[in-house]
Amino acid sequence: MTFLNSAILAALTLGLLPILIHLLNRQRFKKVDFPTLRFLRELQRQKMRQVRIRQVILLILRTLAILFLVLAIARPVLKSSAGILPGAEARTTAVLILDRSASMQTETADGSRFRQMQTRAQEVLNLLKDGDEAQIVWADDQPDVFPENPSAQIHVLREAVASATPRLGGGDLTKAIQKARQILGTSQNLHKEVYVISDFSQSAWPDRLPDGKLLPEDVRVFLLPTDAANVRNIGITDASVVSRIITPGRPVEITFTVHNTGTSREEDHIVSVYLGGRRVAQVRVTLGPGEVRSQRLKFVPDTPGDQVGYVRVEEADDFSGDDICYFVLRVPARLSIALVGNDGPARTLTALALNPTGDPGAFVNVQTLTPLELENADWGSFDAIFVVDGSEFGSTFGSRLRNFVESGKGAFIAIGPQADLRGFSSWLPTLGLPMPAELWNTTDTPVRWNKVDLHHPLFEGLFEGEPTDVSPEIQRMARIAPGGSAVEIVSTSIGIPFLLESSVGKGHVLFMTGSADPSWSTLFRSGIFPPLMVSSAAYLSGIGTSGTAHQLFVGVPAQLSFAGSPGTEGFELRGGESLAPAIETGTMGYVLQIPGLDKTGAYELWQGNRRIASLAVNIPAKECELTAAPEANYQEIVGGQIKRLAQKTEVQSAVMEGRYGRELWKLCLFLALALLIAEMLVGRVGRREVVTS
Repeated sequence: MTFLNSAILAALTLGLLPILIHLLNRQRFKKVDFPTLRFLRELQRQKMRQVRIRQVILLILRTLAILFLVLAIARPVLKSSAGILPGAEARTTAVLILDRSASMQTETADGSRFRQMQTRAQEVLNLLKDGDEAQIVWADDQPDVFPENPSAQIHVLREAVASATPRLGGGDLTKAIQKARQILGTSQNLHKEVYVISDFSQSAWPDRLPDGKLLPEDVRVFLLPTDAANVRNIGITDASVVSRIITPGRPVEITFTVHNTGTSREEDHIVSVYLGGRRVAQVRVTLGPGEVRSQRLKFVPDTPGDQVGYVRVEEADDFSGDDICYFVLRVPARLSIALVGNDGPARTLTALALNPTGDPGAFVNVQTLTPLELENADWGSFDAIFVVDGSEFGSTFGSRLRNFVESGKGAFIAIGPQADLRGFSSWLPTLGLPMPAELWNTTDTPVRWNKVDLHHPLFEGLFEGEPTDVSPEIQRMARIAPGGSAVEIVSTSIGIPFLLESSVGKGHVLFMTGSADPSWSTLFRSGIFPPLMVSSAAYLSGIGTSGTAHQLFVGVPAQLSFAGSPGTEGFELRGGESLAPAIETGTMGYVLQIPGLDKTGAYELWQGNRRIASLAVNIPAKECELTAAPEANYQEIVGGQIKRLAQKTEVQSAVMEGRYGRELWKLCLFLALALLIAEMLVGRVGRREVVTS
């Protein structure tokens, strides 16, 4: 026997009250004899014997009534796992942990895994009787409970299961089981049961499992797996643009990962890349079970702007959730460059290299300024600032330029014949650059580039194969003093760096110790000069990027950082669902908080009537893992009395086998009432006899 409200058993001490009252009433009083009443003594002896017997009976009835009343509140239960007791009327609290993650959309011979889950959940709910209660825990990344408390209205839970739809996000069975423990911890019913219905795939469990058991030993746990055999699936687990500088008409390289998460070998599948609804590249892949392969393809974007493309497996298989993977491509339509310096060949030749035609509508729009004009201009309209052969900058120029770069923009600095080296030394260190010490020149053989970091983004896509010697001849350049955090990109044969780079906040600074001035070098007529200047403008602007920061996952919150002020107009995310992101401002700009989205696809971020970014949302890569995790990996940490029911196993017989027991509180309450009635009748007879006497 067990008690569902064992704490109430302390009230059994109340059964001592009738005994104490009886003992107090028996205290002796002083005897006073009345001669005229002595003839009644014999009659008294006979009646007192009957009164004592009646008092003992009343004492027993009252004590037993209190004890049975306390036992009724404590809810005693007789339990038998062998099914000896008839009726099995002890109440049950059942928690159904249901998996609705993306992997549950996998199709099988018996329908989708999600449909199998719904069918088995209905079978479990059909086993609950009047008085039983149940609750559903959806095993999402953060468990979702329905209803708020365990409910005896089983039909409501049946409707919730029937109307449910699978999600595209991930799941976590560990958190769901922990939630089930909290629910059962408040239950007063004898039977506590947990039903876990899932594909038990690798994605259903966290990377690190907890150390202790999730459920106590008095909980019966039923694991009901869906069909996981003979799955055919090739999926794209990730896709991103690897080109670090993107300009119109320049080839873009994309990389993606293809994974065979099925159980059979897949031959000659076509995987295509789409941009703007048009297929721009494709490849054929053959993968064995469990094989993973990375592929790279190149294509040329037709139009500028933020665009969402996707990689798609053309042939359908058992799981469609990973057939498409979206990516963001940011092709700048136009760059606005401020070119500041003294009027001379260096500044003029640099302007021609950036925009040979001088067309204001060209990709690079150059605005030539003097140092004074730059300091009075609005820098917010510039994507990058080129300081070429400049001098006579104000005292606040260095700090202002550093703030400009920290916000995510960039600066290109080149020495020239009219450059003030002493003035440069006052603000170059604030950008992490070394100070120019002195001018170097030669009247003999010019020096050339000795070492070039061809892996730097500046040279990406400039050469088809191994480049030939593209070095200019250099007669004059600036020596630099030790110090700074800049790294060399191009060095010369005499050990003087020609081009360096420094990172400041979110932006970059390029520092050229030489010049395009004809008196300094032949750089102005070198074939590398124009593409190098355009690449520098695109690289420093930060606009032509792969957009990896704008690729999100279903169910995972994200943060998007932007430079400048958010302004007064509100933001709106449009696409599969619309919402207004929260805004957090800071010293370097502002951040938009994007909650976990429910649908994959292409989204757009708008501020008022202006689109400011495109976003791509994919399912978590982990959800592509469709094979079941080994049972030994998680069985030890689940806890409770585990029983695994194969897909074809009848749920009713397995569950009812251990659900036997009878609650005795009704019997105890009935006996308490019967004893009170008997006490009332016996006490009434005693009073009638006293009156008669």
